[in-house]
Amino acid sequence: MGTTAVVALQQENTFWVANLGDSRAYLIRGSGVQLLTIDHSVADALVRSGALSAEQARNSPWKHHLYKFLGCVEMTEGADIHPFAPRAGDRLLLATDGMTNHVSEEDLTQAIVRHRDPQDAADYLVNLSLERGSKDNVSCILVSFDPE
Repeated sequence: MGTTAVVALQQENTFWVANLGDSRAYLIRGSGVQLLTIDHSVADALVRSGALSAEQARNSPWKHHLYKFLGCVEMTEGADIHPFAPRAGDRLLLATDGMTNHVSEEDLTQAIVRHRDPQDAADYLVNLSLERGSKDNVSCILVSFDPE
C-alpha cells in the first residue's frame, strides 16, 4: 500500500512545501498560478526528459503510475522540497490529484476571485471536481496570507 502526500511547514517568513506522488501545491498570487511541486508519475518524468509533450502526458497510460510515494520500498531519495516566501494576498493550495486532474489553473484563480473566504473557495473546488466526474480522493487545504 502507498499514498501520495503534500505538506507545508512555516519557518519564520519562509514556507517549505514537500510532496511525494502526484498531490500538488500551488501558489496563487494575483491572477497568476505557480505549481510549486512536481508530479512523481512516469508520464511527468517523460515530459521533463523531453520524451513526451504535456498534451501526450495528459492521455498517457503512465499518468497514474508513480515512481515515488509514501510506502514505496524502492524509493532511494526523499521528498522534493520547495521554499517560497508568501506575500499578503497570496493563497497556497495543497490538493490531491482527485482535484487537480479535474480543475484548471484558471479554475483556481476564479475560485479565489469568486470566494474571498478560503473555506468557501476550497468547498467550491472540491464540488467542481466532483461535478466534473472525479472518482478519486478529492481533498484540499487553502491557506490565505492576508495582511495583518
